[in-house]
Amino acid sequence: MVFRRFRGGAPMPEPLRETVLEPGTAAGVSRRRFLGAVAAGSAGALLAGGALRGEARASISAIEQAQADALAEEDFWSKVRREFLISDELAYMNSGTLGPMPKPVYYAVVDGYRALASDPGRENARQVEAQDDLRQELAAFVNADPGEVALTRNTTEGMSFIANGLDLKPGDEVLCTFHEHPGGLEPWKIKAKRFGVVVKELPFPIPASDPAEILNLFEDAITPRTRVISVSHVTFPTGCMLPVSRLAALARPRGILTLVDGAHAIGMVDLDMHEMGVDFYASSPYKWAGAPVGTGFLYMRRESQDRVWPTVASMGWDDEEAGARRYDRLSQRAGPLLLATLAALEFQNAIGRGRIEERVRALAARLGERLRAIAGVTLYASENPELCCGLTGFALEGFDRIEVVDTLWRRNRVWVRETDYGLNTVRASTHHYNTEDQVDRLADGIQQILTEGTI
Repeated sequence: MVFRRFRGGAPMPEPLRETVLEPGTAAGVSRRRFLGAVAAGSAGALLAGGALRGEARASISAIEQAQADALAEEDFWSKVRREFLISDELAYMNSGTLGPMPKPVYYAVVDGYRALASDPGRENARQVEAQDDLRQELAAFVNADPGEVALTRNTTEGMSFIANGLDLKPGDEVLCTFHEHPGGLEPWKIKAKRFGVVVKELPFPIPASDPAEILNLFEDAITPRTRVISVSHVTFPTGCMLPVSRLAALARPRGILTLVDGAHAIGMVDLDMHEMGVDFYASSPYKWAGAPVGTGFLYMRRESQDRVWPTVASMGWDDEEAGARRYDRLSQRAGPLLLATLAALEFQNAIGRGRIEERVRALAARLGERLRAIAGVTLYASENPELCCGLTGFALEGFDRIEVVDTLWRRNRVWVRETDYGLNTVRASTHHYNTEDQVDRLADGIQQILTEGTI
């Protein structure tokens, strides 16, 4: 069988045997009803009471009803899973790259663009107003002030805004880890090449056993020239959750700024920016929070904003009273994506952020327990709950990570991804829409590879 290659080097496997569900088969409204709504609905139907808005509201109501019914845990999560369009055949375990949109979010995207096509002037004006609504909802979601939230298109953009916007001198130091995502590391490398900034990538044990191991490494690396600590909240190669609040506490008395690549945390864990105490936090809600691709946010602590120059400039860039809003002057934005992100936050709130985190951690713990029991598996996830999360990295002795990922798809219909960083890592994301059976299917697939080989 011939496989098409995609960026990253891994083969693109054949599609699912099962036809992907249209809205209204087992997973949603009927295709006929959906297309009828698109053909007949008025502009702005989603938020003005149109057919798609009704379907989106029904999805949220189903979650709220499941909460009220006090269902058994697995029954509750089964109800939640029905509000996604994912095929039942697919065990999708890669929210760390891109998470699926639940129905309300999908409907918001579709109807938002349809409304723009039907009535561009009035609908665009309405969607422009959604920017402030989204800032307020994002702020509430992560316990920040609306004036501390800038809208971005992804984490990389937010990280670049801070690296580019800080005035640093030759010899000034930025401390990172050796497992930063390129979107968090490369902006600093540009800064180093242009302005002589020194970027230090600190190694830490894999897996780490105690947050103190990581904190001590950073404390020992701080010098009088250290200006910024820039780290991932969750490292993307292996899923180590760094003690960012303790790093912020270490940094602030020394006048060091903290910037966090939080691509994986929003929607996975319950975030509190003010309690965390960092200066800047960039994130992508299209991974774990169910938002559409092309949406992100940048938290900027009010007291630290005057340290950063805007990177994108339009009217209002120098209005300090505007807060973080002056850093996201992109002019025209994709309004339907803003509306859909509002729907994603509403969906998560209906489930409960704390309940989602508990589910994510429980599934990750189940996967870790299964993998630790399999001879030939090296697990990179820490056993310390402070350092682990819903992203689990591991390796199979004697097997190439790309072949493992390919075999898990072809043989077991489990979709995971691979990373390298010298660890030959297979990485699985366990999110709330996943099931215990899917976790077991992944573990059984790993055992089968070690017994029978890859295909």
